[in-house]
Amino acid sequence: MENQIIKGDEIDLLALVKTIWQGRKIILYSVVVCFIIGLVISFSGEKKYQASATILPSAENKSSGLGGLSSLAGLAGVNIGSMMGQSASGIPADLYPKVVASVPYLMELMHEPFRWEKYPQPMSVYELMEIKSSSSSKESVLMKYTLRLPWTIKDAILGSPKEQLSVVSGRDSVGYLVLSPIHRSAIQYLKSAMVVEQDKKNDLVTLQVEVNDPLLAAQIADKAVGLLQKYVIDYKSKQAKEQLMFIEKRYAEVKDEYEKNRNRLMDYRDSHRNLISERTDVQYQRLSDDYDMSSSVFKGLAQQLEQAKITVKEETPVFTVLEPVVVPKDKSAPKRGMIMAVSVFLGGFFGLIGILINHLIPSIKRIF
Repeated sequence: MENQIIKGDEIDLLALVKTIWQGRKIILYSVVVCFIIGLVISFSGEKKYQASATILPSAENKSSGLGGLSSLAGLAGVNIGSMMGQSASGIPADLYPKVVASVPYLMELMHEPFRWEKYPQPMSVYELMEIKSSSSSKESVLMKYTLRLPWTIKDAILGSPKEQLSVVSGRDSVGYLVLSPIHRSAIQYLKSAMVVEQDKKNDLVTLQVEVNDPLLAAQIADKAVGLLQKYVIDYKSKQAKEQLMFIEKRYAEVKDEYEKNRNRLMDYRDSHRNLISERTDVQYQRLSDDYDMSSSVFKGLAQQLEQAKITVKEETPVFTVLEPVVVPKDKSAPKRGMIMAVSVFLGGFFGLIGILINHLIPSIKRIF
């Protein structure tokens, strides 16, 4: 029988179908077993809900200097700006997933308070990880003095190896960021819950949050979108804001000097009215020169200050939330239909493999 399927270099499909039909009970049993396993997995898995928001980041094109020619080319479907190497001055969508996955972003998001289904008071992800860490520590202490008591006594007598101490998040002596186990757990929780997808064709960014509570999913997604906008705006307008702060500081210093010189000149005029002398004229000219110079510098800085404010506004990206965050009603996981379909497929596949192996056993026994 084992030679009926493979004859020389060819496979007898009729014999193969006949063999599979004869072992159909194996396939049936395999499908039933996998179906039951899939049923258990689909109903015992943790329910999860997904909330999302779609963002359209702005991208203002820099002037190409081509005037109406660029517009006419655009009507013809030709992008002269891109042909000449000019690109949009906005934030590229590729940056968004990197921002969401960065440690500073997650460190700030983990301290945002959220409403949890199991807890009456709002708490942050960090506080939740602290509670879980405390409960796991109590369980480890209980295990240490119950089931692991012999090993505890042995370690007390012979000495236990030094355990790595949990550190508090901060900067070490060199300046590198050090994370505590609680912070690492909170970061891992947020990373596993959030996904950022980008549509390069339409330049859209979608942030998705999937957790076991629908209201919590919406809260995290909403906070994550707001924090993402803040980080991108700070990143884009950082240089312009620093320039504005420098000009504001210099403007305040010059303004103070300008007002002092103006007051000195006015006081001198008031106190030397109707007095004519060479000494008076020299002193008046000196005060007038100081006032004119400080006034010129003050007016120049005032213009620079207004221009710097305009630059900050120009460099600040404008976001449009196309799809706002909505509290989900239907669960996103476990996907029972898909699990059952995969279970039936695997059951049939394993049953088929079992039939073929059972068919080849006599040949293997004969060889050995």
